[in-house]
Amino acid sequence: MSLDAVFTLTILLLLAVVLPLLGARDYRLLLRRISEGDAAARVESYKGVLMVHWPLTIGLLAWWLLSGHSLESMGLAPVASDSQWVAIGIGALIIFAQIIYVAVVSNSSDKLAALNEQMGELSDLAPQTHTECRLFDMVSVTAGVCEEILYRGLLFATLLPLIGTWPAVAVSSLIFGLGHAYQGVWGIVKTASIGLVLALLTVTSGSLFIAIILHVVVDLTSGRVMAKARQSMTWSVTPAKEA
Repeated sequence: MSLDAVFTLTILLLLAVVLPLLGARDYRLLLRRISEGDAAARVESYKGVLMVHWPLTIGLLAWWLLSGHSLESMGLAPVASDSQWVAIGIGALIIFAQIIYVAVVSNSSDKLAALNEQMGELSDLAPQTHTECRLFDMVSVTAGVCEEILYRGLLFATLLPLIGTWPAVAVSSLIFGLGHAYQGVWGIVKTASIGLVLALLTVTSGSLFIAIILHVVVDLTSGRVMAKARQSMTWSVTPAKEA
């Protein structure tokens, strides 16, 4: 078996099986620790994400490069001109729309309450303290960089010569959705759809950097508005002090 074949099997096993299982296990553990009143539950959960994603990404990227592949072959190349500017423009519009959405929701108690209800148990993932917010920002950057390198970079580049561009876009997006299986069926569908958009931007632009920036911005802003939604519900149920 060739080294490339071993790499293909390894990255498929890690991203399609191991990470989804670890994510589901860690999420159940987080919910249990929160229900038991463990104040450090979210902090430890966020640190766990950092400790898994960076070594995994760096290790697979090093393997890819030592196997004779280049950074450009998996999308870590600067964008140029022509049609690539279309992808840049679309990415900028999505970022602008996300910022507007967060601003609107953050300034409406009704919308914050609705968002908190939509999140359900996932609201337990939202940071609540200053320390948690700081760590969640680090998780957001980690997700934006590491997940794009893993799914839209290495996985896509691995699948491309085997099944072609559009099947590779579909399969990598589906595996990205499976990586968020702890969020349930709707979570898989939602994240797979997001992965599809990011994959299309990457293919159109020829560069992974647009997807990385977009992913980081969306996760950072989503984390903050989730935190505000959760905090608004905490404030609403806190009894007022007697005069």
